[in-house]
Amino acid sequence: MGGQGSGGANGGPQYNPANVSGTGGAGQSGNYTGFAYGQNQEVNNQRVEGNQAMASAQAATPSAPQEPYQGINMPQLGTLLDPTTRPDEPITAGVDFGPGPGREALPKNLINNTRIDENAKIAAQYLPDLAFAAKSPDAPDSFKRFVNYLIENAQGINPNG
Repeated sequence: MGGQGSGGANGGPQYNPANVSGTGGAGQSGNYTGFAYGQNQEVNNQRVEGNQAMASAQAATPSAPQEPYQGINMPQLGTLLDPTTRPDEPITAGVDFGPGPGREALPKNLINNTRIDENAKIAAQYLPDLAFAAKSPDAPDSFKRFVNYLIENAQGINPNG
């Protein structure tokens, strides 16, 4: 017979009263219990089916390619500390001083908007509508501050040209 605290006649852990899982029961079967009458078996069957489906899905999942981005034609990006790829280009290229081309060499999305006067006229044209919308009780404070900024900076701009 088993000794003191061995858990049963043959000493197996399934007989140990301290061996209880958080899912209830004796914790040995891995089955869920505690549902309404007749639902325990259904819930456990669904769990088993789900585990089988997950195992087959994992088996069908292709392994990751050895090289990340395989098949994508991308140049290798350098870091700030890598040697330059354009040794003949001056370091001041893209700046309006020193040797090399000025800001005209930069891509268009990096050049500041040079149509300031045109944009100011457009903002002045819509300013009455924006001011009316800012008077709404639901208007956020950030929008009100923006409209006040436009009003302060629109002094002397003729929206009609």
